[in-house]
Amino acid sequence: MITEEILKALEKEAIENPHSVFAQHKLAIAYFNLGKFQEAKEAFKRVLKLDPFHFEAMVNLGILLAQEGELEEAKKAFTFTLKYYPNSIEAWNNLGLIEFELGNFDEAEKCYRKALEINESLVEAWINLSTILIEKSLFKEAISALEKAKTFAPENAVIYNNLAVAYYYLKDKESALQNLNLAKELGYPVNLELERMINETL
Repeated sequence: MITEEILKALEKEAIENPHSVFAQHKLAIAYFNLGKFQEAKEAFKRVLKLDPFHFEAMVNLGILLAQEGELEEAKKAFTFTLKYYPNSIEAWNNLGLIEFELGNFDEAEKCYRKALEINESLVEAWINLSTILIEKSLFKEAISALEKAKTFAPENAVIYNNLAVAYYYLKDKESALQNLNLAKELGYPVNLELERMINETL
């Protein structure tokens, strides 16, 4: 746990060592973990001024920009990261999230599939891919993606929630309700409107 005393010590170290990538990055991570996102963003920028190819700083800056709604800047950050780290599943997955938020569903799908080419066990990417496929009304493909995700994380509640959505749109109400109930059992805060619609059509 980072206390105020530790943070002050890290700030002092960063001030005394303005050209130290290590000192600046430690401070950036501390700010990030404490939820001081504006300070973290500026600190990661300082790291990248000292070392333009610092992988963690690139990724974390992209995440912070996305959190603040600076989607185009975040997209640039992850695109730049992938230029030098083309096998970064974090960068591909996060770029997919940004493309999704920008409404670029085809580009988002490509990003998730690229992440999964690199590491097929990345459950988050399978779930994100299923969301895109549902948006594109490719419900059977979404179910296939979620079934694959389930092999890696059989107790992930989001998988069952998304399966419920896909089955609902396929008019397979029994499977939809079964998966919705599994999501609830695993602690997922299911959409009450979705639950109502499934129950009403059974």
